[in-house]
Amino acid sequence: MKLEAKWLKAGLGLVSASLLLAACGSGASSESSASSDTSSDATSSTSEEASSTSGEKVELTFWHAMSGPQGEALTTLVEKFNESQDQYTVVEQNQGDYTTLAQSVTAAAVSGDLPTLSQLTATDVVEYASNDLLTPITDDMLAEAGFEQDAIDDVYEGFWGSTEFNGERFAMPFSKSTRVMYYNQDLLDEYGVEVPTTWEEVTALGEKMVTAGDEAYAMGFENGFEMEWETMARQNGSDFIDPEAGTVSVNDEAAVEALTIIQESLEKGYARTAGEDGYMSTPFANGATALYIGSSAGMGFVEEGAAESGINWSTAEIPTLNDTQLTLFAGNDLGLFQGASEEETAGYLAFTTFLLEPENTAFWAQETGYLPVRESALEDENYAAYLEENPQYVAATKELPYGTSSETFVGYGEFRNNMVAAMEEIAVNGADPQTVLDNLQSQTEELVAGN
Repeated sequence: MKLEAKWLKAGLGLVSASLLLAACGSGASSESSASSDTSSDATSSTSEEASSTSGEKVELTFWHAMSGPQGEALTTLVEKFNESQDQYTVVEQNQGDYTTLAQSVTAAAVSGDLPTLSQLTATDVVEYASNDLLTPITDDMLAEAGFEQDAIDDVYEGFWGSTEFNGERFAMPFSKSTRVMYYNQDLLDEYGVEVPTTWEEVTALGEKMVTAGDEAYAMGFENGFEMEWETMARQNGSDFIDPEAGTVSVNDEAAVEALTIIQESLEKGYARTAGEDGYMSTPFANGATALYIGSSAGMGFVEEGAAESGINWSTAEIPTLNDTQLTLFAGNDLGLFQGASEEETAGYLAFTTFLLEPENTAFWAQETGYLPVRESALEDENYAAYLEENPQYVAATKELPYGTSSETFVGYGEFRNNMVAAMEEIAVNGADPQTVLDNLQSQTEELVAGN
């Protein structure tokens, strides 16, 4: 088949891309899964029509990567949806982690046995859409499902970015997180400083701590701090990457200045990375740094560690550079695979818009640490009470109006690999920021031009 040949050519790249964006048994029945094979489509469609005629619910197979408390919360929402109407039944299937999920989708695309819908990282959306595996989700389709323009506008604008490719929407936003700054109030009090709001103030704190001979550091970064660099570069006015225009500016003056700040903070002892701990949440919770920039979805790990160590901590919005508020969103979306029948498509729309109802996205945020996707969810009575009882989650919600998604493109997974390698050159080898970014510029120009 044409689709199979195209998919085989790109399959390895898709798995590699998903490794970068982390997580999530397997396999869906041929009756409930979407397929690119014409004969499979006909069989599936006939089966669905027969089921509808006989009064049975249309089955939607849903592959995901949620486990633990997140998996339990998802099961609660799936069961709530299934009980809320008599047309569709969502059958969730955990695929282990995001890497395994991507591998499962690759295998299913080749065999013609795709599920109805799946969790997708931002890279997945671009790669799958460019391989003709995803169905575009238009405003008219959403309107027919009762998700009118006011509901579309109620979704934070930055969340739509990761769902789009070539000017079309290919997924619905679901599990979303952002970067926040964790802070150790005890260490800040020791140095008589307020919670930093700018990178200049972070640097000033670092200078004070180094001068005092403190073994703790001012700032903690994850071992991979590429998101912090991209955030700072774009705060500083870098044009970065514009896939539609085909332009790349990852080595412009603003981007180099941002990376220089990070490099100098590491070299001068103002900041450190997670090192052997893997993630900075553990060292921070043990008092190793006054500040730490990490995912809002990782707050539970900090909370658990801090409870053991006894530090007084909370969160704040990330520092600004050049007086610009900007943060990057991460997480995953829900896509509908090509080959889904008309009934399955309607079921996908019913299910995803159900998940985006204010009370449901608020429930998901409350139970998992992810963010509510819609602005009106912040007015949900239960979620408002939750924020009042757990003020450490407030900072992430304050960033929602100015959060944005990274610009993705075909080959974005390889770009991420190259960007991580560039940051390693800075952290491990103390390389020159301009030289490192000039190399990344050349690599990225070739990727954008080639795709």
